[in-house]
Formats: sequence, C-alpha cells, structure tokens
Amino acid sequence: MDTRDRLEAAITQALEKKPETAVPAEFAGRVMRSLPPRRRRPKMPVGRTVVLAGMVALALTMFALAPEVKPQITNFAFDLELLLLVQMAGIGWWFFKAGIGD
Repeated sequence: MDTRDRLEAAITQALEKKPETAVPAEFAGRVMRSLPPRRRRPKMPVGRTVVLAGMVALALTMFALAPEVKPQITNFAFDLELLLLVQMAGIGWWFFKAGIGD
C-alpha cells in the first residue's frame, strides 16, 4: 500500500502543479500585424433610419386604405391617402435635399 500512496501523491502533486506560461513581449504586436486591416463599416444615422421607417409605415397605410378609396373629394379614405402621399413626398424631399441622406 505504501507504493500506491506514493504513486497517488505523485499524481496529485503533478496534477496540482500549475504550468508556467510565458508570453513574449512582442506577441500582441505580431498578432495585430498578421491580421488583415479592418474595413470601416459606415453606420446609418438614426435620422435616416427613422425617416425610412416612417416612409415604409406611410406606404403600408396607403396600401391598407387602397381598397376603400373611391376618387371623390368627399371620401375620407381618399382624402387620407392624398394626405399620406403628400407627407411621403415631403419626407422624401427632406431626406434627399436637406442633407439627411448624406
């Protein structure tokens, strides 16, 4: 049993021993130089995202109103669709001419 205890103690000591690691001082620099250069991804400004989401919402509302529209000035759905069309045109003009799209 004495040899078995010594063997178990030797195994336990070997397993508990922490390995010594050494990282060269220039390692991070070599890794960074070996990587390809990063491409800059242009970020879409919040204003542009909101404008595009608003235009999509207006377009979807216009499509939802389309079956109800009769081209009469007294028809509320027709008036609302014309109003939405004017709003979409105004947002589009502001988006492209006022510098939001740049």
